[in-house]
Amino acid sequence: MKKLTFLFILILNHLVVFAQQKMLSVDEVVMKQRSSLAPERLAQLQWIPQSNQFTYIGKKEGKEVLIVEKAETLVKDTLLTIDEFSMVVRNLLKNEKPITKFPAITWINTSAFRFLYNNSCYFFDLNGKTISLLASAPKEAEDLDFEPLTNKLAYTINNNLFVNVNGKPEDVPVITTDGQVVNKKDMITNDGTYGIVNGKAVHRNEFGINKGTFFSPKGTRIAYYKLYEGMVPDYKLMEINSNDSNHKNLTRPTSFQSIKYPMAGNKSHEAHVYIYDFARKRNLEVVTTGDAEQYLTNIAWSLNEDYLYIAIVNRAQNEMTMNMYDGTTGVFIKTLFTETHPKYVEPEKPMVFLKSDPNKFIWFSERDGYNHLYLYNHKGELLNQLTKGKNAVTDIIGFDPKGTFLIYNATSEDGLSKIAYKLDLKTLKSIAINGLEGQHNTLVNDEGTYALDQLSSTSIPRRVTLFDTKGRELSLLLNAKNPIGDYKSCNIKIFSIPSTDKLVKLNCRMILPPGFDSTKKYPVIVYVYGGPHAQMITNNWLGGADMWLYMMAQQGYITFTLDNRGSMNRGLEFENAIHRHFGKIEMEDQLAGVSYLKNQKYIDPTRLGVFGWSFGGFMSTGLMTKTPETFKVGVAGGAVIDWRMYEIMYTERYMDSPQENPDGYADADLTNYAKNLKGRLLLIHGTNDNVVLWQHTLTFLKKCVDEGVQADYFVYPGHEHNVLGPDRVHLMKKITIYFKDFL
Repeated sequence: MKKLTFLFILILNHLVVFAQQKMLSVDEVVMKQRSSLAPERLAQLQWIPQSNQFTYIGKKEGKEVLIVEKAETLVKDTLLTIDEFSMVVRNLLKNEKPITKFPAITWINTSAFRFLYNNSCYFFDLNGKTISLLASAPKEAEDLDFEPLTNKLAYTINNNLFVNVNGKPEDVPVITTDGQVVNKKDMITNDGTYGIVNGKAVHRNEFGINKGTFFSPKGTRIAYYKLYEGMVPDYKLMEINSNDSNHKNLTRPTSFQSIKYPMAGNKSHEAHVYIYDFARKRNLEVVTTGDAEQYLTNIAWSLNEDYLYIAIVNRAQNEMTMNMYDGTTGVFIKTLFTETHPKYVEPEKPMVFLKSDPNKFIWFSERDGYNHLYLYNHKGELLNQLTKGKNAVTDIIGFDPKGTFLIYNATSEDGLSKIAYKLDLKTLKSIAINGLEGQHNTLVNDEGTYALDQLSSTSIPRRVTLFDTKGRELSLLLNAKNPIGDYKSCNIKIFSIPSTDKLVKLNCRMILPPGFDSTKKYPVIVYVYGGPHAQMITNNWLGGADMWLYMMAQQGYITFTLDNRGSMNRGLEFENAIHRHFGKIEMEDQLAGVSYLKNQKYIDPTRLGVFGWSFGGFMSTGLMTKTPETFKVGVAGGAVIDWRMYEIMYTERYMDSPQENPDGYADADLTNYAKNLKGRLLLIHGTNDNVVLWQHTLTFLKKCVDEGVQADYFVYPGHEHNVLGPDRVHLMKKITIYFKDFL
């Protein structure tokens, strides 16, 4: 018996060791890192309104089920199976194909939820297992925005805005082949065309803008953007039938798609805000006087619908005025307050009104150097600064009904963790709901008594816990196992180093190969982004790294990333240090990382590679050309080469205009440094990139030819700024092979 037991242990140990020898492949890290190779989660975890019950999607016998739990008792029950849901939907819609996954659901009460399916919004009654149509939009519709109190569904087609109310499918507008609307029942605007856009996000999605419609709190009106772009020059993108693998439908000669692209220093578009009153069936323009090229941002309604608020930023982006308008007539009432900064201001979140006192609102501001919360009354008088410290408040999670406290998220001082806090609005004292270091995603019930906390860190794949909002842990709901535990393990280190000028600490992440041996010499791949509004290193699973970097470490490379000045969540001064000089201080900080690497005995300084995309592509190309002796190999995807060819809203915030800052633009123009290139550089671009135009890398390539410098180049026909879908596997294989061949 002892021999058999010993033999069994030997076999078991062999199997464990064998399992941990598995290597990740490019196909896996691209296609599975957000599914089967991601930490297990409680899908669609959410609270049911006005209750202490929460729900999520689980599985029974391999099929999805909708599960409910009660916070007080933790009694678990199955509310609905996917088979039951599928049968009800198929019976109503006459669908033959079974539904195997729940669509995104939103709870209305404890017995009903709504969901969006095929551009229609439906009501599902759990008691009777029945569904009914709330509102519907045609299959061509975009920018869907549902208003739950009155069941209105806003959407756009051909740059016009529509709103459907309690609509049946046959009642919605019909679009003819020439793009004309036949049935105008839902039509709010009729002037939409190329150059006039209604109901869509404006200002190239800067200033936190991610949509173009804003229902009033009671659903009686809708505010929306109208964008005039006729004054902006056309930019033509080549039409390529990239999905036509047989080349049967190619256009010969090719055609071109025109877009409006406002480049830095040139004429900008003009945005306006309109209000549509559903009872009066009347459109009124909000009277936003001033420079036509100003930015209209952070739209918000007062809770009683009497007023509309717009944060207006001048084109120079050094002044913001918070303006109040009549919600019925659109007439300007007054300016509540103004914020200015010698470099730039950048409001990104609309005001949040207190439900317990609708005459007060909370405003996010970086005026003291970090993003914090400020309490105002409706007259624009500052009542209090609610949060302070050398950390950034990222968002408000919720309030208690009486208005005695609020829950908010804030970063740690080093920017690596994000934690939920409960703030007493009277004493202004905050307590952490779960103070463990890491990235927390916290959901609070309507009463503000319970919190569902999802935590991830470098050592915790995902941990879901029920807390009360006093910070007491009540139950562990999920403790996910390591999803790549069967693969060769790499050590992830997060640390900080001083900048070259010793003014700040720079966060770094290093992933070491399996079986790391400090007496050996390893090649290094430096992954870089480096631009504003991005943070590459967090105390999250894999340290915030893309799984491709982990895979490359498995294959014998050390992968290294540094968040330089200019990146987010370290305070305003840390971010705006790059003002007027893109690529200067960012590259100095990256070179501080290189110096650190070269001081490690296990680094081979002759085999350093660099890779980045977008702003990271600008950084990669800049590092390869401005410091040509540093890196042996570089890969730059979707790279900005000349900031004069990038969009106004982003570029002029950080660089001012080319007319105001010619030296800064010249120094950041990488065509001026193409002649210095010595290492192997692979440039990659999508031919239909409408963010960083294809012209950028083509211009750099032309300069390389003029200078007699060799560079490698690859394009992805038909792709926009990111190469997505199955073609991304091809992209990452291309990059992997390039580093293997030359590094």
